[in-house]
Amino acid sequence: MFVEEEFIQACVAALREEESVLAIKEVVARAVRERNIDERLSGVPGTRVLYCDPTLTVAHVVSPPGSPRSLPHDHRMWAVVGIAAGQEDNEFFRRSSPVLESVNGMSLQEGETLAMGPEAIHAIGNPMRSRATSTLRVYGGDLINVQRSMWTGPERQEEPYDPLRATGTTASN
Repeated sequence: MFVEEEFIQACVAALREEESVLAIKEVVARAVRERNIDERLSGVPGTRVLYCDPTLTVAHVVSPPGSPRSLPHDHRMWAVVGIAAGQEDNEFFRRSSPVLESVNGMSLQEGETLAMGPEAIHAIGNPMRSRATSTLRVYGGDLINVQRSMWTGPERQEEPYDPLRATGTTASN
């Protein structure tokens, strides 16, 4: 059974491990393999911050069915994503002066996890037309207050990150 407080405590403990990203990825992987996780977390679309301090942010993100892909954006810290329900499509980019270049992509299915480094730039979307995607996300820092970037328009111009423009939602507690 998924218990939010225990999950957060396990993430905080894993952060102290020598290979903290791998340890947190295992915590997230165990959590998203649980069948009742989605019932325990709110299914309301948006980003719900479960925990945030200068070293760690833990969030639950629900993308509505068929939601459009986010704008390309960075985190400027490592991130671990686990799919509790549904599917998330990721497209990855790299800076290729003077533009942002698409380099590859991948689809994450229910029960799968992904770790990204601090240099990662990606765009996400829920291609499922009839089902929301529920994800657990853990970041190696204060994601809410860090200065980040997003890329807009066909030319992919770099701009300061705006969560409403980048993803269509804002974070809540």
